[in-house]
Amino acid sequence: MLIRPMADADLVEAYGIRYQQLYPGGGEDLAPWGFGRAVVEPGGVTDPHAHDENEVFLILEGAGEMTIGEERRPIGPDTAVFIPAGNPHFIRNTGDSERLTFLSIYWPTAHGRIDL
Repeated sequence: MLIRPMADADLVEAYGIRYQQLYPGGGEDLAPWGFGRAVVEPGGVTDPHAHDENEVFLILEGAGEMTIGEERRPIGPDTAVFIPAGNPHFIRNTGDSERLTFLSIYWPTAHGRIDL
């Protein structure tokens, strides 16, 4: 069993925001995927980036705007966003007082880049 506390003290600077890698971090042989928790402060934005893994953001709290390529959409709690491998993306906290918190789940792609 792997149990990870999700405390603000465990967040580090990454991607222009605060991030906590939850898995892997011991037990890497258990699954070919990983996930972490991200916190974007009011008015903050992640660094635009792309990578070879597919990714899903599960929005837990706050309001924001998700950009993938040229497409932008509002997001909020109870929203899931699929980000295909190879597509540039970033997320912005559009709130003025509440932080935007989400889980990032990522895994290798078997088919290469997918354009939406």
